[in-house]
Amino acid sequence: MTTLHQIESIQQVFPDISRNQIRLDLDTAQKLVVSETGVITTTGSLTSVTTSVAWTLPTGFIKLLDFVMYDASYNPIYLEERNYKYEIVNDKFYVYSTTSTPIEGLDCTYAYIIYEALPTTLSSESTELEVSESYRDALESYVLSKYFAKFPTPYVIRGQLVTAINFQAATYHQNIYEKLRIKLKKEFNSRETTDGNVINYPQAGKFYLPRRMGEAVSAGTVDVSSIGEQYTKFAYFKVTGDVTDQAATLESGYTAITLTVATNTATVSSSAEFDLETIIIPNNWDATWVRNSSSEIVITLPSGWTTFSFEIYERD
Repeated sequence: MTTLHQIESIQQVFPDISRNQIRLDLDTAQKLVVSETGVITTTGSLTSVTTSVAWTLPTGFIKLLDFVMYDASYNPIYLEERNYKYEIVNDKFYVYSTTSTPIEGLDCTYAYIIYEALPTTLSSESTELEVSESYRDALESYVLSKYFAKFPTPYVIRGQLVTAINFQAATYHQNIYEKLRIKLKKEFNSRETTDGNVINYPQAGKFYLPRRMGEAVSAGTVDVSSIGEQYTKFAYFKVTGDVTDQAATLESGYTAITLTVATNTATVSSSAEFDLETIIIPNNWDATWVRNSSSEIVITLPSGWTTFSFEIYERD
């Protein structure tokens, strides 16, 4: 079923609303249903794995479900084998070492993230809906509930035909949407039917069950670009107090960039690498900054700051 079928159905009730507006509202409805139920999962293939430790999250990313690595024969590699951990910061996926020795790339052949994703934007009336057919009435009911609560419609009340906001119809369709959304979530969760047996361990700590062999990259796998492929220059800093000439937590493209923090002043230094196109993204927008020269940027931190992190980068 394409978007066209839903649009025509809704226009029978609200003929004065443009087809384009209905399409946009159906797109919002589908993305809301998917984000609330997590029914669309996607595999992202990390690019340049042997030379990168950070990747930009793909478009439509909602929630990380798993991170897996394999050798050339698709045998699983465990994070503990490599002393790796991972985190998501500022819409970027980072892998880092749990030892005192930083890593410059992953010791594996293939690496993937499995994540919940948003559906494709309904860009035209011929775009296929991605919610399964049994639950597409949820999208229609979401839009109808919104329209009945927003636009006056003719209906009979106490034997009289009136034109007014029909809250009864809005509530009716809202209830249908909620019931179908809950049912869709339950159906999706029930796809895993294997028994979850309880396992008791005699030692403390986190244990992992063996992973299955990996599959070859499918045509539907999304490429997840590394930082080096996205930016001409990139650096990420994180500090919790005064420091002197601290190196970047993550750096790509800069030949020499350091950070010095004294009280509420952070000074970023490099070897004439800060162009007019340099952009700074802080975790605290109360911070202000000025580019003094191509070799120095001074950031004034808000009073009482505890942890401060920021990205500094340039794109082509």
